[in-house]
Amino acid sequence: MNSGSEQKLSMDELLEKNRPAQMVQTTQPPAQEPTTLLEVHPTKAEWEELLSSLYTLGDHTERQTGYLKKISELLAQLPTQTQMDELLKAVKHLEQMSEQAGKWNEKRFSPPSTRLPRPSLSYIPWTSLLLGLVALALTGLVLWVAWSSLDTLWSAAKTMLP
Repeated sequence: MNSGSEQKLSMDELLEKNRPAQMVQTTQPPAQEPTTLLEVHPTKAEWEELLSSLYTLGDHTERQTGYLKKISELLAQLPTQTQMDELLKAVKHLEQMSEQAGKWNEKRFSPPSTRLPRPSLSYIPWTSLLLGLVALALTGLVLWVAWSSLDTLWSAAKTMLP
């Protein structure tokens, strides 16, 4: 928007100029002088102190990270809640068993007796028994032939050696 003197003013500035004089004085904040920000730079000694503190902080962070890794590894080895519940059930069962074993009139726990089967002649398959004996005889024959051939080879080798 343009004012009469061809200056470009914002809408707020135009509203301010067109308000009555009383309202302008009560609502207008006092003029503030622009403040200049001073740039503050640390000295070389302060930089070195800051860098030293930063390196120390990095070392502490590394050490704590190592501790956290060790703690997480140790926590992973601990049993879970379900495993703890199962162990508790097993301990309760063992306690009940030990209480029962201490009482004379209660049923006692004993492992079941195991009996080995007693073979009778009617259960022996005669064909497999005969085949086993034949196989044993053939194995003995093969071993005897191998032993005698090794003896012959050894005798021949002894004559060739000086």
